[in-house]
Parts: sequence; C-alpha cells; structure tokens
Amino acid sequence: MAPEKGELRQVSREDEARTFLHEEADIEDTKCGIGSFKPQWLQCMAKKEVYMIVFSVVGLTQGIFFTYMVSVLSTIEKRFKFTSKETGTILSGNDVSQIILSIVLGYYGTFGHRPRWVGMGVFFAALSGFAAALPHFLYGPGEQALAIARAATAGATPDLLDNITSLTSHTKKEELCFFQPEENCGEDGSGRDSREPFMDLSSSSSSLSSSLASPSASSTASVLPTWTITLARRPTLSLAFMLRVMGPVCGFFVGGKCLSLWIDPSVQPNLTRKDPRWYGAWWIGFLIIGFGLLLTGNFLFLFPRKLPETLKREARKIVRQADKDDKDGGGQRGVEYFASLVKNKKTEEKPTMKNLLKALKRLFTNKIWVGNLFNTTTYLIGVAGYWNFKPKYLETQYRQSATTASYYTGMASFVSLVLGTGLGGAVLRWAQPGPRFVTGYNIFITLFTCCSYIVLSSIGCPRLDIIGPVDGSLPPNCSTQCGCSDKFSPVCAEDQSTLYYSACYAGCSTMNGASYGSGSSGYCPEPCGNFIYYIVIQMAIKTVASTGRVGSNLINLRSVAEEDKGIALAFIFISVFGDIVVFYYSRQLDLYGKKEDEAVLGNGHSNNDGETQPLTDPQQE
Repeated sequence: MAPEKGELRQVSREDEARTFLHEEADIEDTKCGIGSFKPQWLQCMAKKEVYMIVFSVVGLTQGIFFTYMVSVLSTIEKRFKFTSKETGTILSGNDVSQIILSIVLGYYGTFGHRPRWVGMGVFFAALSGFAAALPHFLYGPGEQALAIARAATAGATPDLLDNITSLTSHTKKEELCFFQPEENCGEDGSGRDSREPFMDLSSSSSSLSSSLASPSASSTASVLPTWTITLARRPTLSLAFMLRVMGPVCGFFVGGKCLSLWIDPSVQPNLTRKDPRWYGAWWIGFLIIGFGLLLTGNFLFLFPRKLPETLKREARKIVRQADKDDKDGGGQRGVEYFASLVKNKKTEEKPTMKNLLKALKRLFTNKIWVGNLFNTTTYLIGVAGYWNFKPKYLETQYRQSATTASYYTGMASFVSLVLGTGLGGAVLRWAQPGPRFVTGYNIFITLFTCCSYIVLSSIGCPRLDIIGPVDGSLPPNCSTQCGCSDKFSPVCAEDQSTLYYSACYAGCSTMNGASYGSGSSGYCPEPCGNFIYYIVIQMAIKTVASTGRVGSNLINLRSVAEEDKGIALAFIFISVFGDIVVFYYSRQLDLYGKKEDEAVLGNGHSNNDGETQPLTDPQQE
C-alpha cells in the first residue's frame, strides 16, 4: 500500500529538519564501534533494547561487588583482627569519595560519550576488585589459619584434653591452661602488625573503587532515561531494574560459596564450616567479580554516543513545533528556524559551573523530586548500617556460620526482590497511578519498613550461659591460675549443654570431683528455631518494600527536565544526599560498627590480639 501524500510530506519535513539540525559528525556518533572499527554487522547493537540487556548484566555484576564485601566482612575481621568499628571506617571510604565526585560527574557526564563513561567506570571498578584481593597475596592466609589447618589435618581426637595437647604441639597461640601466650610486637618491634597496612590498603581500595566507579553510576543514570524513555511504560524497565537489584542478591550467594572453601583451597582441614576456627576463602570472590566486570564492561565501549532513534526523535519534535507554528499563524518561520533554536540551545547548555548551579536550583525547587529524595534518604539512613553488618548479625545472634548467614541473606533478598519488583511493575502498568499517589505510597513503604524492623528486632535466640569472663562473672576454680586471656573460642562440654568461653577455661581434668573427658569445639546445640521465623518475616517485609522500587525510579525519570535527569538520578542512585547527612552527623558505618563492638560480651572490648569477639549479647543487638 503506497503512503498517502500527507505522510510523504511529513517524512520529507523530517528529512529537512535532520539536514538543518544534524551534521556529519552527529550521524557518525550513532554508529557502534571504536575509532575506525565500525563494521556494518555491528550496527545491530545500536538499539535501546540491546543496551538495556548489556546495562542490566553490567549492573548485576557490579551490584555483586558491595554485597560480597558485606558477606565476607566477618571473615576479614577475624583474619586481620579488625573490630567492626575499623571495618566500618574502611567501608565509609566508599561514601566519602562518592560524595565528592558523583554530583560533578552526574552533570558533566550528560554531555560526553556516556556509554564510554560507564565503560571506563566499570573498568576501574574491576581493577579495584583485584586490589581488594591483593592483601591475601601480600600477607597470605595468616599464621593462625595455617596453624589451625596443620592441627586439624593432623587428626583430632575425641578427647578434649588430647585435642588441646595436639593443638599445643602445632601452635603457641591456642589458649591453654598455664600457657603464657607469645607477645606480638610486629616485625619491626613497634607493635604494628599486618592488619594496619591492610587497613590502609583496604581504605585506599574502597575509596579508589568508588572514585573511579562513580563515572559508571552517574553516567549510567543519565544514559538510562535518554535511551529508555519509550520503555518507561513497558515491563522492560521493570525487568531491567529487577536484574540490577539482583546483583546485590547474587553477591551474598557468591560470598556463601567462597566462604565454604578454606582460606587456602589447596588445604582440606578436618573442620566443619560451623567451627568458629573456620576461615573462608574471602579473597576468591573479588577475583571472580573483577574478571566479570572486565568481560561485561568491554561491551559498553562499542555503543554509540547517540542512538539513530534519538536523531529521528529530535527531528520529529522540530517538525511538530513548525506545524504548530503554522496553525497558530506564527509567520511561517519553518523548520530551519526551529532547528537553529535547538542548535543554539545546545551551545548555551555546554557544561559550566554556572549551569551546574542552575541545574541544582531547578532540582531542589521541584517538590515531587525533593520529596522522593528525602524519602529515599530517610530510608537509607535507617537501614544502610543494618545491611552492612547483617551477615555478621546472623552469625552472632543465631550462631550461624558465615556461609549459612550469606546464603540465607541472599535467598531472602532474592525471593523478596523478584516478587516485590515484579508485582510493583505490573500494578503500575495496569493501574497507571499519578505521581502524587506513587510518592505517597513510597512514604507509606518507608513508615511500614521502619515499624516492621522494630518488630523484627524483638526476635532472637536466648542469651547463652557461658563459663568464662562474661559480664564480670568469675571463672571456674580450676582455671583461676591458668592465666587465660579473653580470646573467645567456644568449647562445648561432654554433656552438650555446658559452654566454655575457651579451651583454657575447660582445660581441667577434674572439677569438684566430677570428671570431664570429651568435648567439641564450637557452640552447644540449642533449641532455638527463631532463625527461620526471622528469615520468613524479613522476606515478607522486603517483598512489600520492593513494590515501590519501580515507581520511585519512574518518578525520578518523569518529574525533572530532560537535561537534568543525569544529575537527578546521580543523587538518587548513589544517595549522595543521604551519605552527606549521615557522614556529617554520625559517620554511618563507623557508628554502626562501634555499636556492634559495644554489643560484644566480655566487657565490650576486643581481645589482646585486637581480634573481634564473635559473640554478642542478644539483648544489646
């Protein structure tokens, strides 16, 4: 069927508009490839659907990074003898560098080659992943892990005292009765051990990761609305956001798998993963993530600066303006006039500090956007510290292994995010509510989540009765002269109900005439099924909370002008405003880490080696 005359005229006017509006360089910017490498077969990638797929896969891989760090946090603390306050300081470097760079990059990235900005950020994020694993190759698995592996591999006997004797022959650091531990003054005699240079390296790596990955987050935020504006009403956008939030979920699964391996995979010690002496292979996941980011991030360099559809859309917009001008009797100014206006506007909107301040003013006078930002910020202030230390919370509160804590955290997040995000996207497509309703619903979600976490905090396991230096209690008579330190390494007695603080406090053959023969390392079995209730209730809470994700992002897409979307989404995606507030008033992660340490039993302090006690008081958590 031949096109009608009106359609031919419309097409010709669009071609005319493109002639006035776009130069040869603009057309060249719509081709996929790098430099002179722009083959015809590669041009099939110049579609928003293809970009959304790559965008989602890269986001999924990048999302694994941070939650993997969270899942192995307790193992890193144990390996390098950190307190939670110190690890919070390391993680806070992530926020500081983002605060400095995200606003500027979110604005200036809008005017550059945005896919390559994203690709460059992903590339540097991959390098920071390799840097995060570097301490293992510099310092190895650690003397304590090596000694435990040697003792466990040599074969443990069922007799508690024989087992202690076996450990004594392999390591001088085991807490035994009448044993004076060897002082650790460091290699240079200054008392500085390997954890201090590791802390310096980790803080630098964390800051470097965020500083160099900020172009990825900020520029991705600006690329997304420009290329997917027509997808905002389709399930594709909901699917894309669901895939991106799946990244943090997968990070817990990867963490659980890596922690199920011994820190030195070439050694297979005779220990279970629930044994408090278990050291997981925390460093392997960082290598996997680094290679994954390199592989997926390279595709971003091939995308064009603009999509061909973008040029067509700009031309159609000019034609509509010219047609409207004709109907209103504007003097027949024509397509060329409106094309020149657009070109002049592009020239005036070049990135300058003055224009950046104007953009910020437009954003913070937008009531809908500010309300959504405030809601997001309030939510993050409340839950960020909890999510950072959640695996450790499950380990200490419910006496779970690091592997189990990571697996259950990932499983709960996976189910709730898939159900909640999918349901929220489907309802938005079917009901198509207005922005005020969506904003109000997001506020309701924040209040609901706050109240739910208060209820969730009342669920826990009974407080442990431990024989040892707990809450100022006196040690057993037989160990008063043993010189036991406060290094926590639980031992369960033969009756499977008496728990000793360490082997040192259980190192007596007789006590008031009663003989103690065999025992086992670790906690005693206890009838506490609240862990399952905790996970189920949390899944329900997160499912309801996740229904507001798509709506919140749609508000950010549609409530601001096209030229402000990059910096607007940089605020929301990176939560800079929330980080500034929390960093200025309480140093969020540092504060949560300090509170975690204060909940530790044994007078609330670390042991003599600087190692974090893996036991907390449920009433203080």
